[in-house]
Amino acid sequence: MMMMKKFQCSLKAMLLMAVTMSFQALGTAQSVYVKMGKGWSYITGAQRAVNDSNRVNYLIGTEAPFGKRVNNFHDMEPYYKHDSEFLNAHLSPSEVYESNMMVNGSAFFISQTEVSNLEYRKFVESCIAKWMKENRPEIALKYKWESPEYVQAVQAWLESSSATAAASGAVTSATVQAPAKNWGELYMRKLDWGKITYRGESIYPNTQVWISDFMMSYNEPMRDYYFVHPAYNNYPVVGVSYMQATMYCQWYSDAYGQKEKEEYQIVYRLPMEMEWERAASVVAEKRSKKSSGSPVNNNFMRNSKGAYIANFCDSLDNFGQDGAMFTAPVQSYYTNDAGCYNMQGNVAEWTSTEIVYRVGEYTEEGHIIKGGGWTLPEAACTVGARGILYYGVAGVAPAASYVGFRMVAVPTKKFRRLINPEF
Repeated sequence: MMMMKKFQCSLKAMLLMAVTMSFQALGTAQSVYVKMGKGWSYITGAQRAVNDSNRVNYLIGTEAPFGKRVNNFHDMEPYYKHDSEFLNAHLSPSEVYESNMMVNGSAFFISQTEVSNLEYRKFVESCIAKWMKENRPEIALKYKWESPEYVQAVQAWLESSSATAAASGAVTSATVQAPAKNWGELYMRKLDWGKITYRGESIYPNTQVWISDFMMSYNEPMRDYYFVHPAYNNYPVVGVSYMQATMYCQWYSDAYGQKEKEEYQIVYRLPMEMEWERAASVVAEKRSKKSSGSPVNNNFMRNSKGAYIANFCDSLDNFGQDGAMFTAPVQSYYTNDAGCYNMQGNVAEWTSTEIVYRVGEYTEEGHIIKGGGWTLPEAACTVGARGILYYGVAGVAPAASYVGFRMVAVPTKKFRRLINPEF
């Protein structure tokens, strides 16, 4: 049974990788420069990067792969309490930052902020609206989105009697709840939110990570409110798997990438690791007073005045000194020289770069996350630090309360169909 789940997980990963590669191939063909508007930074063809010899890897999960924990990061982080461990951490942060490596590559745009709860909820609600239009057209055509009738029709759909839903905390048919009057009430209900899908994949965030990541803490309010309450609209979405982040990018491309009256379209996707590093390593010709500067040239997590410039897991002696107890809004602290917020800290960010560990006959696969996060130590926030979320033998998509994502955008010329004359 476990082998079957492992096979299914690997097959799904292979299919997703094929889709991602096709998106990347499309994104690199005939790229053009367009005015993307606010919220996007342009990364040119040659930027500073991190030498591969400066890599510092750390693993995320309830236990390290191969049945053992890796614990040799003492030189970089004397105190760390969560389930992340550094692998071969033999370089100091200053050594990681001193890379002078330059890379040439295709130009691209990168979002200046991490994807927020509000932005991701638009994705969720778009999928709900599509299901309602296809399955409850009499409701979708007659009632407005905000109406009690529409909300209650969605509630009826998400109330489930399945064993899977019951195990995840969703209501069963024997405990049907009172009708919700609005979306605010509906979002507070324990329903089978996993029914909301895009292209056959469940896309609702795993809000349970606020509990599973911190078993000894009272994080039930974060589980219940973080993703859905308006107070957290501008905070980064968390609890999304690599698959879900990729589905969001594809939905965003479908919804906003097609320019009918223009000769180009825009492909939105997750950044490759090297692209992320190029954006994190930009060094402006003239230093801006509003910029934190590039992390490859400046002090670790403070500016010249000693103020924190990122949200990370500081020590017990300085806990909360960075101004955030959990995540921070996506436009917190200073931008780097590329104009991007929170490339260091706040939430670690998915990339499309896959990594494989092999020990003897055992193989473990995962995707790389970058930038560190609010529960991760300073060392994880270096440009060269490489976090790894691996798939796991149970086939459960990994997600965490400290992992989110941002997108890159690649405008491409449209291909015109050739007309073959008939003779």
